[in-house]
Amino acid sequence: MPRTNLFTVLLAGASLLVAGQYAMAGPAGQGKGQGKGQERAAKHMHKNMAGKNALGEKVKRNGKHEVGKIKDKTVTADVDNGKVRNMAAGDLPMKRVKTTMKMASVDGRLIPVALANGVIPAQFTTIEYYGFCFDDGYDFYCYWYEPVEVYYSDYYWDDYDPYY
Repeated sequence: MPRTNLFTVLLAGASLLVAGQYAMAGPAGQGKGQGKGQERAAKHMHKNMAGKNALGEKVKRNGKHEVGKIKDKTVTADVDNGKVRNMAAGDLPMKRVKTTMKMASVDGRLIPVALANGVIPAQFTTIEYYGFCFDDGYDFYCYWYEPVEVYYSDYYWDDYDPYY
């Protein structure tokens, strides 16, 4: 019986040593966002805008309205009965996304907006915000709306990936 326990202890100890070799941190500069990933991150800086602020009073008039520019492309929003139905930016591809984080941008960095001193009440955790995003090959521009400001049930919305 003691030989079996000794063998088990030795085997367990050896496996911990081998696993420890793989669990150790690697040299600096080899983690996420380095090398090719860093190029991609530099190419896709996220720029987030409040769609309602960009539209302003135009949200009360039906039709296609200019809300901004991306390089030389004019960004337009199609408004129908006080809600945004669609957005376009020239020939740039548009992607509909949703998230439960209220989005804000400071110097191009994506940050969630904190409520009530950093504590988010439970009733607010299920609100989804809807964004129309455009990728110009270098930056990722998103115009965000609350559910009452957009026709969200008419379309499929992908989950927002802030690391794209």
